Amino acid sequence: MLNSYTIHNVESMAVSLFVFNDLTNCLNAYYKQKLKLFRKLLGNRIIDALLHMPSYVVEKVYIDKVSREHIGKIITTKVRIDCIESGYKASRPTIAYGKNGKETVEILFFNYKKYYVKNAFPVGNEVYISGKLSESFSQNLQFINPKKVMAEKIDDNIGLFNIYPLTTGISQNEVYIVLRIALNFLKNGEFEEWLPQSIIERNGFYSFYDSLKNIHFPKGFFYKHLDTAYLKRIVFDELLAEQLIIRLSNPRSKVGNVLENKKLLIKQLMGILDFNLTNSQKKVLSEIFSDLKAGAPMTRLLQGDVGSGKTIVAIITALYAIESGYQCAILAPTEILARQHHKTIKNYLDRLNLSVELLTANEKGSKRKKILEELALGKINILTGTHSIISEKIDFCNLGLVIIDEQHKFGVTQRLQLIEKGISPHVLSMTATPIPRSIIMSLCGDISVSSITEKPSGRKEVITRAVPLDQVGKVIDWIRERTCKGEKIYWVCPLIEESEKLPYNCVVNRFNFLKKYFEDEVEMLHGKMKTIEKQNVFDRFNYENCKILVSTSVIEVGLDVPSASVIVIENAEKFGLAQLHQLRGRVGRGSLQSYCILLFDSKMSQLASKRINILMESSDGFKIAEQDLVLRGGGEILGTKQSGEKVYKTFDVNDPESQLCIFDLMKQAATLATNIVNSGHVSDYETLLKIFRYENFESIKLSF
Repeated sequence: MLNSYTIHNVESMAVSLFVFNDLTNCLNAYYKQKLKLFRKLLGNRIIDALLHMPSYVVEKVYIDKVSREHIGKIITTKVRIDCIESGYKASRPTIAYGKNGKETVEILFFNYKKYYVKNAFPVGNEVYISGKLSESFSQNLQFINPKKVMAEKIDDNIGLFNIYPLTTGISQNEVYIVLRIALNFLKNGEFEEWLPQSIIERNGFYSFYDSLKNIHFPKGFFYKHLDTAYLKRIVFDELLAEQLIIRLSNPRSKVGNVLENKKLLIKQLMGILDFNLTNSQKKVLSEIFSDLKAGAPMTRLLQGDVGSGKTIVAIITALYAIESGYQCAILAPTEILARQHHKTIKNYLDRLNLSVELLTANEKGSKRKKILEELALGKINILTGTHSIISEKIDFCNLGLVIIDEQHKFGVTQRLQLIEKGISPHVLSMTATPIPRSIIMSLCGDISVSSITEKPSGRKEVITRAVPLDQVGKVIDWIRERTCKGEKIYWVCPLIEESEKLPYNCVVNRFNFLKKYFEDEVEMLHGKMKTIEKQNVFDRFNYENCKILVSTSVIEVGLDVPSASVIVIENAEKFGLAQLHQLRGRVGRGSLQSYCILLFDSKMSQLASKRINILMESSDGFKIAEQDLVLRGGGEILGTKQSGEKVYKTFDVNDPESQLCIFDLMKQAATLATNIVNSGHVSDYETLLKIFRYENFESIKLSF
């Protein structure tokens, strides 16, 4: 039972509408032959067909005498059929030749039997056809798979018409017919308006039926953007259904561990630190402590630019959990970062007489066995590690806090596997650039977001510059000046080795090239190297005479070298926006003025150019993530996709023209859903939930 409400099954619902019946019920004998294709395109239910949104609207006009000026337009006209020819192969079209005035017209029929064409378009007769006019290879005017129009119904085939996404074997005309029948089913269904009058009036919404009627049989132009109240109404309904399910399956509705103590361990830590927390860090910790005391599992995203002090906030949060009697797991995406975290945390916890251990794939044999035994007995307070700590063989005694560093590096399923090792543990995710899915969820109110907006004193803003690849020589001369001052340089390439398929520079080539100028001051690092090799290279770069580290994006997270003041990202157009921001975060971690040089190919795409411009204009990770959301999409909230293609039935979350409208409707839907659940009136929305297939939401696991 979730929030005192459960939809047991479809049959038990009070509202029974024709529109929830199988799509077969609105298909005649001819269309039932294509049932599999219709189900693939439109869905299994009549209501699913009505939620198949058009891509855009076109205008169809009647032309009595066609000419080449009408090519490319959708028209209705009459043609006298002169002859019909069949293709010599089954894959070739049947072609009807006719006349319109002095013009010869070719009518091509793909996937139609010759006998159908002969019966529908008899030789010697005049017929009215409707479709897009084009030009054939023989320079005749041409129609491909046109719609036949009965003479007495010409007026019904003039005006505005939708263009729908199709699948092979289904035509636009067939979709129109099915949708018209389906709409009649909806009209005959009896159900009351579920939206509050205040929401309807604020947005100028129409009824659910009127909205779908005007979407599928429009009276005015619209495109896929949310530029009509009819479209907005249906989008709002889908968002509201999703928000209701999120709140009904939200972990915050579950009982969580109450963490409360006198903060004695934290006070001891503060006496050890050689720096003071910023006001921003103090504010974030206050928000986290409030969550830990609330009695529901915390789901908080800690966002802060690189070098802003997220790690010390995580350590203080871990100490709060430990003093409350719980263990803490810290998950890092790379072994280098996991070891760095372990070293930092151990430095503090050893002085507090607490136990912290590291678990990666390289901890084996008796050492690994001992860690697992002590973890299960509760002798280890904090376990830091990579994906190894997600293994089914890892058992905690009392896991109460999960900290996920660089959360964008882990899949939803991986994060859940670790969380499920405890009983409703609190979760703190950390990142400099939230994944698009987290942005969507934070807008929904499902993930709480804390932001560290201040940097430690003495840190300077990283200066970002874009430079064409053909000016790489000037960049080399410039970094020589930096190395002479004792500063260190990252040089990032998208590939390890040269590729015939991808025209990008690689680590090996750039390493060999730079050695000609800098000799033994250059090192190379990439993902194919063994862990011990990578660690040795990093140590030489950090502590010895190595001045330039040529690497792949393996350095993206966690490396902390205060003397590194420049990062050169070669073929910057190849990298994603969040990845570029993460790479930029490898510099600016000390008091030196730092620089990020983006080397780009002048032939890069428009999308890549947008990414580079965004990065130069902003250093705010959250704003960059919002732009990433616009460019990449939001992913699934009730699922495991972190970003990607369209996941909603009624709108495209990737459409930049609709972003502001979507966010506004989403916020309204989130507020309304909270009020509905809190008031206990979810049963009033059974029909809505059923429309968007949320009948059995108990099987849906909310992932974060």
